[in-house]
Amino acid sequence: MAEESRKRYKIICPYCGRVQYACKSIFHEMGIYDAGNGSCLDCKKPMSLAYNPETDTMQADKWELVHNEKM
Repeated sequence: MAEESRKRYKIICPYCGRVQYACKSIFHEMGIYDAGNGSCLDCKKPMSLAYNPETDTMQADKWELVHNEKM
């Protein structure tokens, strides 16, 4: 029941452009705003999800772009 009341954020798959919705991850809730991840419901490719607390929005980026930059 708690899952149904969580706020959902509109994201757009960076691979196929499908609009979908995601909730904040436990890392987002802990203040680690660039530590979310998920897979597109359509093309199944992995996405990195970053929450922006200043604008209360979420951004989806290509997994390999985000994680290769950090290495």
